[in-house]
Order: sequence, then C-alpha cells, then structure tokens
Amino acid sequence: MTKLVLVPVDGSAHARQAIDFAVDWARGHDAKLHLLHVPDLPSASELAFVDRYSIDVSKTTERLEMIGQDIVAEAMDNVRAKDFEAVEGSVSIGNPAQQIVDKAKDLKADLIVIGSRGMGDFKSLLVGSVSHKVMQHAPCTCVVVR
Repeated sequence: MTKLVLVPVDGSAHARQAIDFAVDWARGHDAKLHLLHVPDLPSASELAFVDRYSIDVSKTTERLEMIGQDIVAEAMDNVRAKDFEAVEGSVSIGNPAQQIVDKAKDLKADLIVIGSRGMGDFKSLLVGSVSHKVMQHAPCTCVVVR
C-alpha cells in the first residue's frame, strides 16, 4: 500500500508531468506527496575564477536554496490547484540522485515518481541521467514519467 510518494521537481516540463501522474496515483491510493527540489552545487571545474574575482560558494548555496524554495512553492501550488492538499515540500542541496535516494530513505517513501529528463539535459548526457541513477539506488519502486 502506497502511503508516501516522493516527487523530485525542477520546474521542467517532465517534472510537471511527473507531478500530474503522482497526484493521480496518490489520490487513487490515499497517499501523501512530498515534493523535493535538489539544486546541484557547481563543481570546482564549473566555478569560474577570473583575475581577482571569485565566486562565493556560501552565497551560491543560499541563492540555490532560495530558488529551490520558489520551485517547490510553485509545484505545491500546481498540486493544490488539482484539489489535492496532502502535499509537503523541501529543498536539499547536493548531488541530485544521492539526495533523492537519501530523502526516500529518510521519509520511508513507498514510491518515487520522477521525470525522465530535467532542466540539465546537456549535463546528464555527460554524466548519466538523474532518473537512471535514482532507479539504480532507490529503496522503493520508481516510476519514470515521459
């Protein structure tokens, strides 16, 4: 029996489709939703250092957290617009696949519903898709929505 569905969100069309699927699933199974946004911190190779200017990673983290909260709030509004109120959300910063798997374990999620592609299509081509990594390591059933 499904009691909690974890839905990673990033504002992409695939994430919105995953939300639609998850709401229908949760409604039919009397389950709750947890929406999770995981911004990935830039790696050292992605941080640009030019002359005497550098990027303040602590400010970057704060900014990613704020943007993440906005993404989760918008996704929660979309869920509530479908007359579904059993929803909560959070933001975790770090490696997206690992954070999703860890959150699923922490929440004892019964199901993860994830979009097949997110906002980082180019990067995922280089390092493998988040949805693929989540499916390999998740502690529960995963549904990948296209």
